Amino acid sequence: MKNFKYLLIMIVALAIPVSSCSSDDDDHDYHLEYVNVISAELPDEFNHGSTYQIKVIIELPNSCYFYYDQYDYFHEGTTRLIYPIGHVDHGNSCTQIITETTFSIPVKVLQDEPYIFKFYQGKDDDGEAKFLTIEVPVI
Repeated sequence: MKNFKYLLIMIVALAIPVSSCSSDDDDHDYHLEYVNVISAELPDEFNHGSTYQIKVIIELPNSCYFYYDQYDYFHEGTTRLIYPIGHVDHGNSCTQIITETTFSIPVKVLQDEPYIFKFYQGKDDDGEAKFLTIEVPVI
């Protein structure tokens, strides 16, 4: 009886058509790029040991840009560099409507020195990164 069960399982397994894992989404063409910060809301001061949610407003330059809550966050001493990442679809016709979206960054205050936040705001005419810089003292 056991052999019959195994034989039946093998027949059923072989009868199921094998399908490919590929889909039309494999042809989806996009890239990621940093998008500009318009503004950031931070408190006037931080309390050591507390956690804060920093609200950041970014600009998406057209309808081919999407934001999926991704950003690069780098530490350089007491400075924090924040680069929001936009997902840019290719091959679609895009409307030239600029949209704004908001996300938040959690910050746990663990240093005694003031925090210096630099939010990416694009590049200048020489190709150098520009930043919105905000300093927040720690009490």
